[in-house]
Amino acid sequence: MINSVSNISFKSNQDLINSPGQFASPSAKMEAAPDEFVTEKKKSKAPVTLATLAILALAGFGGLGYAVKSGKLAKVEGAEKFMDKVKNFGFSIGEAAEKCWNKITGLFSKKAEQTAETAAKA
Repeated sequence: MINSVSNISFKSNQDLINSPGQFASPSAKMEAAPDEFVTEKKKSKAPVTLATLAILALAGFGGLGYAVKSGKLAKVEGAEKFMDKVKNFGFSIGEAAEKCWNKITGLFSKKAEQTAETAAKA
């Protein structure tokens, strides 16, 4: 049976612990390149996610505007059910989209009228 050895301390002699053994082969210390252990940073997906959400919101805004303009989405009077309230909310967004579209097309039509007038004067 093997008994444990007590009262032996290697605290004062660190060289003994860190030194190679009797049969260890001498190995040259290899120095690694400084960039070898640098890992690539992960790219953030936040910009792509935000762009996707913005595109979806814009498409929904335009879609509701088209639905209101074509008459497929109408306001429900005296809405008490949940879906009727949702339809009214969608209708209000669609009205805002239709007004926005009218303003944008109005800007372009005014510019077209101004260029036609200047061409007629020349």
